[in-house]
Amino acid sequence: MGVHAQSIAFGFRSDTLVLNSLIHGYAACGSVGSAHDVFDELPDRDQIAWTELINGYVRSGRAKEAVDLFSRMMEANVRPDGISIVAACTACSQLGDLSLGRILEGLACKRGVKDNTNVVNSLIDMYNKCGSIDDAWKLFDEMPHKDVVSWNSMVAGSARTGDMEAAQSLFDQTPNKNEVSWSSLINGYVQNDRFEQALSTYKEMIDAGVATNEAAITGTVTACAHLGALHLGRQIHLSLDESKLCHDTVLSTVLVDMYAKCGCLDTARSLFARMVHKSQVSWNVMLVGLAIHGKAAECLELFSEMSKDGTRPSSTTFVAILSACAYAGWIEEGRAFFDKMTESYGITPRTEHLSCMVHLLGRAGHVPEACDLVRAASHIEPDVATWGALLSSCKSHGYAELADVVAGKMLELDPSHTGAYVQLSSMYASENKWREVVEIRRVMKGRGVKNRPGWSWFELDGTVHEFLVGVNWHPSMREIYGALHAIDLHINA
Repeated sequence: MGVHAQSIAFGFRSDTLVLNSLIHGYAACGSVGSAHDVFDELPDRDQIAWTELINGYVRSGRAKEAVDLFSRMMEANVRPDGISIVAACTACSQLGDLSLGRILEGLACKRGVKDNTNVVNSLIDMYNKCGSIDDAWKLFDEMPHKDVVSWNSMVAGSARTGDMEAAQSLFDQTPNKNEVSWSSLINGYVQNDRFEQALSTYKEMIDAGVATNEAAITGTVTACAHLGALHLGRQIHLSLDESKLCHDTVLSTVLVDMYAKCGCLDTARSLFARMVHKSQVSWNVMLVGLAIHGKAAECLELFSEMSKDGTRPSSTTFVAILSACAYAGWIEEGRAFFDKMTESYGITPRTEHLSCMVHLLGRAGHVPEACDLVRAASHIEPDVATWGALLSSCKSHGYAELADVVAGKMLELDPSHTGAYVQLSSMYASENKWREVVEIRRVMKGRGVKNRPGWSWFELDGTVHEFLVGVNWHPSMREIYGALHAIDLHINA
C-alpha cells in the first residue's frame, strides 16, 4: 500500500505502466480486490492490465470471476494474446466447463497462437480436467514440439481416466523427466487404488536421485496410509522440516491420516495439535481416525472442539460421528446426530450416513427400526454396503424371512456379490436348513459366483507382505512354516 500511495503522491495516478505494475503486485500477493480497484482507476485498460487481473483471479481460485472478466475484455474489443488465453484455460479447468474450453481452442486458432507450446499445453490440461481425453490426445499428437509439461499433462490425464497402462507408457517415454513427472505417476496410482505401484514408483524416484516435491510426498504418504506401511511413512515424516511442517496444512493432514490409519493415534493427535492452520479436511481426518479405532468419546469431544474453532462440519464429518456411535453402540446419540446434521447444518443425509445408522441400529437388535429407516429415506438409494449391514443384523438376530428380502435387494445391485450368498448360507446352516444351503450353492455355481478368498498384508522392515487364503506362495514361505511349526511344538510341549 505504501508504494501505491507514493505512486499517487508523485503524480503517477494515470500512468498505465505504473498502475499495471501495481495490479500485478496486488494480484501476486492475493489482494485481488485491491488489484481490481487499481484496474478501475485506469483511464485506458490495455491487454496487460486485463491479463494481470484475470491471472490474479485464477491464482485466487475465483475462476468464475476470471471467466467473466475475460468476457468483458472481449466485449471491450481488447484482443486476447496467448497469455490471457492460457489464464482463461486455467479458469475453465477449475470450472470443468468443456463447452467454454472448446470456444477457447477456436479463439486460439483465430488469434494465431495455437502453435504456441504454452497455449497448447493449457488446452491439453483443460481437456484432461474437463474429462475429454480424446481432445487432449488429438492436440498432443498434433504438437510438433512437445515439452515435459505436455507429457506430464497426458500422464495425469490418462491416470484420471483410470488408464494407468497408458500413463506408465507415457511416463516411460517422457524426455527430461522432472519431479512433476514422477509425482503425476505416483498420484495416478494412488487415485486408482494401486498403492503398491505408488510406493515402488516413489522408491524409483529416490533411487534416480530426483528431488521429491510436496505432491510426490503427499501421494506416497496416502499410499502408506492405505497399506499400513508405517515404516516408510515415518521415514518420510522424519525427512521433513518439523518447524515448517506445522504450517503446511496439506502435508500435515496426510501424515495425521497415515498415522491414524496405521493405529498410531497418539502420534496422529500430537501432529494434529501442532498444526497452525486446520482445514475442514484436517478435522475430518482426525475424527475418522478416532472413529475407526472405536474412540467414540474422543471423537465426539473433538467434534465439540471443531465447533468451537468455528469450522463448519461437512458430510464426511457426520460419517465419522455416526461411525463412532455405531462402534460404541450409542443409539440415542446416533439418532440425535443423524437429525442434527439436517436440522442444524442443512446437510442432506447420503448413503454413507444411512449405512452407519443401519449398522448402529442393527447391531443393537433394532432391526425393524433399521428397515423402517431405509424405507423412510426415499431420497437415498441404499447401496450394497447398506443392505449388507442390514443382512448381517438379520443373521445375528434371527430375522430369517427379512434376510431373504434384504439379500434379494443386495443381489439386485450386484448379482455376483459373494457376501449375500455366504451370509444367507451361513444363516441357513445354523438353523439346519440344509436344503436351502444346497440351493444357494447351486445358484452360486450357476451364476459363476465364487467365494473370494480373504487376504491381508503387513509391513516388515519397509516391505509390504501380502497373504491370500489358499495361495501357498511367498518368498519366505519355508521360514514362515518353520516358525509356525516351532510355535506349534512350543504350545504342545
